[in-house]
Amino acid sequence: MSFKSKFEEFQTVNVNDSLILRKADPDKDCNAWCKMYRDEETFRYYGGIDGGDHRTPDGMKVILRNQNRDFEKVRMYAWVIADVKTDKALGRIHFSSFENNNKVANIGYWLGRESWGKGIMSACINSAVKFGFSYLELERIYTTVHIDNVGSWKALEKNGFLREGLLRHSFYLSKKLHDCYMYSRLHTD
Repeated sequence: MSFKSKFEEFQTVNVNDSLILRKADPDKDCNAWCKMYRDEETFRYYGGIDGGDHRTPDGMKVILRNQNRDFEKVRMYAWVIADVKTDKALGRIHFSSFENNNKVANIGYWLGRESWGKGIMSACINSAVKFGFSYLELERIYTTVHIDNVGSWKALEKNGFLREGLLRHSFYLSKKLHDCYMYSRLHTD
């Protein structure tokens, strides 16, 4: 099966009895995402959202439609993290930057602050990584994490990711460069 064929039909991932990773619905998810994007603490360590109209309903719908379009163009496999019972959007997790004959990918994620401290992201990372290794047939999954984002690197370490080192001035956030840690997990880990 070719890598591109794995993007022909979007795959929903059941995390557990409470959580699901599903395709974005721009109309349904817009309000929840706007609320989360307006909370600066949610994005304290997440780069790439400075400026733009991402906090407005129209701007958010564009972001959500682009997320789905990036799937169709085989650029990103992005899920909305949702509550199974209410289908409320809680955050996002994705694979991007497919490299080395599509065997290596970056994992990125964020979670609305009201969902922090409940083990949600750790469970979602676990499910996404299993999907990446089994369905996408990745060999290596990596990410960079702001050095002060303790919750994120603990979730990665809990899921078998190894800290490979410090990348100095490599994380652009709030209009300046910060240090970050590089983490990875191999299919064989």
